[in-house]
Amino acid sequence: MVLCDVIPEFSRTEETVQSAARYPSDLTDEEGEILEPIINELESYTIGRPRKSDLRELLNAIFYLNKTGCPWRYLPKDFPPYKLVNCYYNKWIDDRLPEKVNAVLRHRLREKKPESQIQREQLLIVKVSREPRSPM
Repeated sequence: MVLCDVIPEFSRTEETVQSAARYPSDLTDEEGEILEPIINELESYTIGRPRKSDLRELLNAIFYLNKTGCPWRYLPKDFPPYKLVNCYYNKWIDDRLPEKVNAVLRHRLREKKPESQIQREQLLIVKVSREPRSPM
């Protein structure tokens, strides 16, 4: 079991909120609004202290590390401390959280798929029902 409680927490400040897209790997507002509730639901924080660190900043740091390939210790100072990010990363990997999030997103996408298929089928029906033009 990984204990992230011993590492100082990190929360967003006005400075980090204002510079919401500091790096190309950062989550957009829309992506953050989609992912945060899913992760909070899948990773129920029921034992111990409630999380004080900003989930979005933790995800931004992990995405930054993934995109750049830099060592953990070289994580820029405007992210949470690298030990905290590493702790959450290892905890989430051990719990298979990324796979669970992917499954939820895939399920949501498949739920929306029939509507788009219906629209496509209607477009195809309209195209097929049109009479071909006679050559001039």
